[in-house]
Amino acid sequence: MSKVTMSDVALEAQVNKATVSRALKGDPRISSITREKVWEAAKRLGYRIDTVAQGLSSKKTSLVGVVMGDLKAPWAGAFLSGVERVLSRYRMEMIVKEADGVHASGEAVFQRLVDRKVEGIIWNANVPFLTALEVPLVTVGEGSQVFSMKVVHDVKAVSERVLSLAGKRSIRYFSGDSPLFKYLFDLERDGEGLLSIYDGVMPPLSSDVRDILLCSDPVLSGETGCTCLDWGVFDAGGVGARCIVNLVRGKGVRPKEVYLSPSMYVSGERISH
Repeated sequence: MSKVTMSDVALEAQVNKATVSRALKGDPRISSITREKVWEAAKRLGYRIDTVAQGLSSKKTSLVGVVMGDLKAPWAGAFLSGVERVLSRYRMEMIVKEADGVHASGEAVFQRLVDRKVEGIIWNANVPFLTALEVPLVTVGEGSQVFSMKVVHDVKAVSERVLSLAGKRSIRYFSGDSPLFKYLFDLERDGEGLLSIYDGVMPPLSSDVRDILLCSDPVLSGETGCTCLDWGVFDAGGVGARCIVNLVRGKGVRPKEVYLSPSMYVSGERISH
């Protein structure tokens, strides 16, 4: 069976070849009706875009680098899934690297991605570096001193929510290997009773669930009955990807910082606030 060409798609969609090329690239000059007609024709014929050739002709690779501090972290998969969900919508691909400051320095990982001609980088690693930016860089968290955009927790809002939950009780913070709310350590205090915060670690089985704030996936809230502060890493990945798309394409909202405010759950039900 012969390979389906762009000319075949043009004939099927009843437009010229240049229109097909622009529609498949997402050119804003092409109307949504025409773009949809071209995509439907391409799907019917089984046409596949040659991304290598497209990159050579446009000098764009549609590649985004994603740097993780620890790919073994329990939340790494959810974060990358959030990134992939958004990038795939814009027909962009990701190259994932790990930078832990020991086996791979920030500068080395950054340069390897630039050498691969990525159009932008999402940095989710607590590994600082001072390399001058050659491509747009979106950091998630506080891992880099240089960035084009930063995605961070709304620390004030989250802290106020935890304090409201604690009431007059003492607060103690317990951290696992991959904590995401390290700033909650600053809320430790003495009071009447005790609220224990477990960030990235499960509490002892003998603990009273009424006195626990579990920083984890909301599913565990339903399974354990604990109050849960959602990690929100899937959303963080999606927001980071949306930011890098806007930067690479020079469109959309591009503030210097984007704040995330994770939700709380009790027995699997979200608490309104």
